[in-house]
Amino acid sequence: MRRSLTVTPENDKKILLTKGRFLTGDAPFDIDYTTLVNIFIELGHKLMIAAWKDSTPPDVIIDKNEIIESFKKHFFNAELKEEAVGDQVAEIIFRKLVEQSNMTASDQSNQNTPALPAEQPSTKETKKQKYIA
Repeated sequence: MRRSLTVTPENDKKILLTKGRFLTGDAPFDIDYTTLVNIFIELGHKLMIAAWKDSTPPDVIIDKNEIIESFKKHFFNAELKEEAVGDQVAEIIFRKLVEQSNMTASDQSNQNTPALPAEQPSTKETKKQKYIA
């Protein structure tokens, strides 16, 4: 399901830093932005639910295995991967259309069009000049 989403600059930085961590090491994973947003939402939701269930302890703890399972669930979700691929294809097509329209516009402006003749001063008197004189 597609949704419009506005991410604050601080959260955008967190998402991109996390994405960068997965791109390092011997076996890098390229996790798309939407997948990371979904993972953070799920993990944040788990923490909030834990805090609501038991409000007495000052710390809310989430098991590391839950974090790993959340990453696995979203990272290997075929439906999201298909949507991400579809988004990438749409972006490529859009970019190509923009490039083509820019090329067409520049081609049209660069065509050899005949220059307009220079304006020649008229030697005939105009009606205005006749009545003024």
